[in-house]
Amino acid sequence: MADSGALRARRARAHKAGDHSLCRGSCAKNQQVAVIPVDFAPVPAGDVDVREELADLVVRLRAAYEQDPGNATVARELRATLLTLGTGPEGRRMDAVDRIRAEWEAMNDAGV
Repeated sequence: MADSGALRARRARAHKAGDHSLCRGSCAKNQQVAVIPVDFAPVPAGDVDVREELADLVVRLRAAYEQDPGNATVARELRATLLTLGTGPEGRRMDAVDRIRAEWEAMNDAGV
């Protein structure tokens, strides 16, 4: 059902006055950005653990997604980061067969 003319006029007046509580999704001032505090400390280039950094990124992205579950950009980046964490050390994605093979080889190397 469409909004009544009175509601549209009230919304327009409130918008012009700076009150965006009645604005719909198209108002850019009504959009809120999730702010996640992050402590940045300079890290020497050689001491970066990529998997650990990605795991920290997952934690921050998950917190941002919980604050704004409708944010498709955060959801997409969270998914991409999780998929990246699922890759093996060679940089290619490990599937179930690769994991089973790695466990089997580890058991054989251990003499089990």
